[in-house]
Formats: sequence, structure tokens, C-alpha cells
Amino acid sequence: MRSRRPTAEFSQPPTKLSPRVYRKVHGDAALTLCPRRSRWQHMTRRTTRTAEDLRALAAVARGDAPADLFLEGGRVLNIYSGEVLEANVAVARGRIAYVGMTRTMLGPQTHVLSVAGRLLVPGYIDPHGHPPAFANPVALAAAILPLGTTAVVMDTLMILLHAAPGRAEGLLAALSTLPLRFFWFLRLHAQAPDPREADLFARERLRPLLRLESVRAVGEITRWPALYRGDPSLTDGIAEALAAGRRVEGHAPGVGAERLQALAAAGISSDHEAITPEQALDRLRAGLFVMLRHSSIRRDLPALASVATGARAFSGRLMLTPDGPNAAFIADEGYMDHLIGAAIDAGVDPIAAYQMATINPVTYYGLDEELGGIAPGRAADINVLTDLRAPRPEIVIAGGRIAAAGGRLLLDLPEPEWEAFFPRAYAPTWRPAPGMFALPAEGTAPALHLENEVITRRIDVPITGGRLPPGVQRLALVDATGGWITRGLISGFAERLEGLASTFSIARGVTVIGDDPAACAAAAQRVLEIGGGVVLVEDGAVLLEVPLPLAGMMSPGPLPAAADAVRRLSALLRERGYRHADPTYSLLFLSFDSLPDLRLTYRGLWDVKAQRVLIPRVPLHPGT
Repeated sequence: MRSRRPTAEFSQPPTKLSPRVYRKVHGDAALTLCPRRSRWQHMTRRTTRTAEDLRALAAVARGDAPADLFLEGGRVLNIYSGEVLEANVAVARGRIAYVGMTRTMLGPQTHVLSVAGRLLVPGYIDPHGHPPAFANPVALAAAILPLGTTAVVMDTLMILLHAAPGRAEGLLAALSTLPLRFFWFLRLHAQAPDPREADLFARERLRPLLRLESVRAVGEITRWPALYRGDPSLTDGIAEALAAGRRVEGHAPGVGAERLQALAAAGISSDHEAITPEQALDRLRAGLFVMLRHSSIRRDLPALASVATGARAFSGRLMLTPDGPNAAFIADEGYMDHLIGAAIDAGVDPIAAYQMATINPVTYYGLDEELGGIAPGRAADINVLTDLRAPRPEIVIAGGRIAAAGGRLLLDLPEPEWEAFFPRAYAPTWRPAPGMFALPAEGTAPALHLENEVITRRIDVPITGGRLPPGVQRLALVDATGGWITRGLISGFAERLEGLASTFSIARGVTVIGDDPAACAAAAQRVLEIGGGVVLVEDGAVLLEVPLPLAGMMSPGPLPAAADAVRRLSALLRERGYRHADPTYSLLFLSFDSLPDLRLTYRGLWDVKAQRVLIPRVPLHPGT
């Protein structure tokens, strides 16, 4: 495994450090606060305490053994009692051993960190994460650890779809070595029709992953109409997950109170799709845990904050999630720190807001003996703040080590050999031709009209003399190997767009959008040449090129580079008439088979409500 080194050195201490720690922070970007680094790494791989751990931690708490790290003179947010108390915090073996006023566990080798005048809160936890647009998991970890997020429960869809045969479990294990704690929710089905779905989501493949300690849930169940009808493949998978003690992540946009009853009865544990207080209350009343969403795709907290008041705010049933923001949102606004601040600004009690990002998620996932609070026995994931209303931390401690300070990452992050896990998925082994994107001379054709980033409405578009009305483009999904094509039209995406090709999609293939067949073919050809990504062609030249060589979805580079690519793509599309907030989600979800109305899929142009193909895919080679 390679190691990603910090991109900048920490130059000014955010609070007073002991001379020993100060020298180590400035002289060694990989500061180790435990005497043996291998011990810390071993501890981060487990969510249990050995008998040796228990004896050692109790000895430190009694004052019979020295702490590795001692946070002195601060105030601690007791997430369990809802109080802020003056206390020291002693850390040993990567865990908290003691919280109180005693100093008897100081020894010659104890690193003392003065946090006088500062507030200590637990590391933040995202209960429902997706890889951000164009960025890889290590880049995500490097970006959000300095923002105070120390654990995420992440989607496995991309891994199940794109990892090399037999390598999914190895990739999950490789990512578990990071100081950002990765947990997972395991998909039971694809999110778009795929000819390989039966194999990729076979029980024989999923069962070993379900047994992993890091896999805490299955879902999200985007095909909720099938579950509502009692689909045996879904109910069988959910029953197996429940028997294994796992949660079941729901996905029920727009589903009302009556149908929620059936989904809850079918095993759904939570939902993150409420966009009004009434919808959130419906989910609470159905016994579900509710994740309140706020990020680049939807900024819902101002609307949802009213549900998090009074007793409900402290019920333990509410959580915060950004639900997979794009890289630019993270770089510009933050992650869980931003959500806590947004909740407080929207009127949520500050202590309740922190509980929704710490103890509530880990209780939901059965990890509350390990994470989510500053108390004896818990992992030493601690954020040092200036004030309760300022969630962006000065110092981040992850697993007992200073992971970040002053907004700078101070640890090396082990990085997988990406090519071993994600072999090249796109290559110029076939040549897109302008004729693939030609229109009939006359007629009427159904089009996907974008109501917002992801919801489409069917409209019927006239074709006159082989031309489309203004603001309507050709749309196609082409097999990655050139075997077939699904054709359609799209409205509400741009006023003008010569040719755009993208592999950033939940469906394996090349999505092509444009006014000009030659530009469409050139963009598709270039996206194959770069091994996947996003390409925009105009006036015969490549105007934008975003290489995504990892499965056609991710860059191996840092998150700020991915954020810059998101900004450039967004700016160019807005100049050409894109009027929604996040074009990366529009590209990603054009094939999403559970969102209304029309979708571009392997089956063909799919009518979601009618559950039928409007225009079938066309083979480009015999036998496809």
C-alpha cells in the first residue's frame, strides 16, 4: 500500500501543547501518541476490547499506570447526560481510560496536551455516506478528518459493481487501516438494471461480507416498490441481515404514512429521504430512525429542524447525514461539522445537534460501547473546539493520536494499490461514430425533462427535419464495450451543449448528451481514451476533461483536485443553461431505476411508473 502524506505542515499550535508534543507536531507529521504505532493500528481494526485492554485501561483509571495522552484543563461535552463538565481526559491504548479531575495517571512518558479554555466533544459520525463525486475513499478520509468526522458508514454499491472479482472483501479490509473509521452498508441489489446483477449481488457473494464486523447494515433499499409488494429476493436478504444483527437502510422518497407501515413491517430500520417535517414525523411514528439530510443535493435542515424540537430532539431517533455530498461541497463548506452548525442555526438545541452526529448514529448501529462519547472504554476519537456553537475543530484526535490540527492533516494515510482493486473499465477498443447519435427525420419521441437534479418528468418532443426544439439534446447510454446503445432525449439539462460524455453513473457504460452527433462521438471517444471520466467537446476541441480512471468513477488524486473538477464542470454547464444545483448528481442518476419518471438503462428507455420499456436498447454488434 502506498501512503498519502499530508499536503501541508501545521505551522501554528491552535492551543498550548506540551514541549514534547509541540516538537513532535512540528517535526513529525505522523505524530504517534501511543508508544508503539503497531499497537494503535491493531486497535483501530477491532471494535472489541481484550482482557488485556480492560486491565490496562482500569489501571490507568486507578492511577496505577501512566496514560499515553492526557488532555488537561478542558471542558467535556458529556453526550450521555447532556452536560458540559470541567474534566481531564486520560487516553491509553487508543482508548479513553478516565474522565475527571484527577491527575494521578501522569507518568514520565505521558504526553500532556493543555486544552484549557477549550471544549472536548466526541468525533463526528456520518451514518449514511456515499463516495463524493470524483473522489476516492482515501481522499475523502484526508479531507474530512481535519473537519472532525472520525467515522463514516459508507455505501458498498461502487465496490460491488466495479471491484475486481474476489477483491471486494480485501478492499474493505484495506480501507479499515485508515484512521478514519470506515463502516459499511451492504447493497442487496443494483440501483440500475445491469446484466451482471444476478452474479454481482448473489447471496454467495454477499454472505461473507455480511459477516464482517465493519458491515453494520444492508441497503439502502432503493427498490422500495418491490419490497412493498413483498419481493422474495429482497425479503430473503433482509431476513438474513436481521438474523445477523444488522440494520436495514431504507430509501423511500415521497412515501406516505400508509405505505411506510408496510416497509417498516418488511424490516426497514431507517430512512433519510424526508424533505418535510410531516414526512419525518411519519417515519418516526412508523418506528423508523430518521436521518435528516443536508448537503449539495438537498439543503433540507432549515425545513426539517422543526421536527427536532422538544422531546423528539432528545429521543435518540434522529441523526444528521450529508448523504454523499460532492467534493466541492466538502472543500467549500465542510462535512458533519457543517451539518451540526446548520442544525444549530436552524434552531436545534446545540447538545441535541451534537447527539445527532455522535451517540445517536452509533447507538443505531450497535457501536455505542465503542464510539460516540467521551467516556471510559470508548475509542479516543475527540474533537477540540473553541465553543459549542463552532463545530469546526482546532484539533482532531483519532484513535488516541492527533490526526489533525489547525485544519491540517498530520498523519500519513495508507492508500490501496487502486489498480489491483479496480482494473481499467474503459478503453478505446471500439470507436463511437456520429451515426450512433443521429435522429429520425420526423416524428415525436419521449424525453426526460429534469425537474431538479435527479427527478425527471416525461414530455413528448417533436422532431422536425432531423432537428430538436431548443433546450432538448440527444441522450444515449452506450455499453462500455460498444455492444449496445439505449437512445432517448433530455430536456431541462442545458440550453446548448455540443457533446458531453460521462462514465460517472450508477450504470456501467458511457452516457452521452449533446446537440451535435460529431461532438457526441468525439466526447465518447476521448472518454474511452482517458480510461473513463467526463469530457465536454465544443467547436471540435476538448473544452473539459476530467479523468476518472478508477472504475470510471473516481480519481486517485486528492479531494481538492476533485472539488476543482466539480466546480469547472458546474460552471461550464451553467454557462450552457444548466439551472439546477448539482450536475454531478444529474449525471450519476440518469439510470436510477427507482426515481420517476424516465430512466436511461440497459433494458432501454425505462418508464419507472409504468415499469416498462418505452424504447428498447439496440445492439451495435451481432449477439448483443
